[in-house]
Amino acid sequence: MSCLADGACAVDQMTEMGAPVVTTLAQRKAAEAARRRRSAETIVDALRLYACRENGTFVVFGSYVTGTMRFDSDLDVLIDFPSERAAAAWSFVEDVCAEHHVPPDIHDARTSRSAFMQRVRAKGLALP
Repeated sequence: MSCLADGACAVDQMTEMGAPVVTTLAQRKAAEAARRRRSAETIVDALRLYACRENGTFVVFGSYVTGTMRFDSDLDVLIDFPSERAAAAWSFVEDVCAEHHVPPDIHDARTSRSAFMQRVRAKGLALP
């Protein structure tokens, strides 16, 4: 039996005797971490396209950039768009993350402290 991000569980396989194959907690966590990494790649591609089209910048930072995403990781995103497009960019991040079942941690460049901005820009992945 394995459990998905939404809490739904399913039996993966049955033994020859018809008993379910047991999946350990460590195996489920590793599978969820791998799923989140794959999903984050897809999300980043979508963010890159959106930023190009809307003439803004997303900066992805945190565990995705360092390659240390875990089973419970979120996707850290800084939004740097003109004020008239920032709300739409924020909604886009929420929507694409929800579609892929990865929680976002979103920050707006207009309301973030300068020290935070410097750290994110120095270590993050700027899109486009």
